[in-house]
Amino acid sequence: MSTEPKYTRTDSAHPETARRDDRLPTPDVPIASQTLRPIEWSEGARFGGRELPLSRMAGARQVHVNLSVVPAGKQSCPLHYHLREEEHFFVLEGRCVLRSGDARHTVGPGDYVCFPAGTGVAHAFENPFEADCALLAIGPADPAEIAVYPESGKAKLRATGSIVPWPQPSLDYWAGEAVDAPVKRES
Repeated sequence: MSTEPKYTRTDSAHPETARRDDRLPTPDVPIASQTLRPIEWSEGARFGGRELPLSRMAGARQVHVNLSVVPAGKQSCPLHYHLREEEHFFVLEGRCVLRSGDARHTVGPGDYVCFPAGTGVAHAFENPFEADCALLAIGPADPAEIAVYPESGKAKLRATGSIVPWPQPSLDYWAGEAVDAPVKRES
């Protein structure tokens, strides 16, 4: 059994893990997104979508811009919030339901929503409608990002490429340190 982390969404993985296609970045050249085949992914019956990692294809280093499609009958990702990254979403076509904290909002073309970092407002998009919903997802590319998934009790630590139980009990700064062991003296 592999110990490598399993990620199916390109924007949920560490950049090296996320590369699932062989398109080379082309900075300073327009990208005709309508001519490109997006990366399809799914996880079980509930989650799935199509992603076109526009910013990665353009060679961006500081901002992620993804064209995301939430197919009919699917959810975009597990409900989550970010501790360091701010996320912006702009609906291009179709409709879906935005889960924002405990609220649900039907969104459609021209609707925009922002989730500032550190607010603890969990979010995800569900598509209970007959047609796909396309949106732009925009946010910083923070290598130290921590995403928290409150429904499943975990957090993703991007810097380490790991997913850990959350919330973790707080430890004392000196816990596990050899505080009573003297420093070995050199002669």
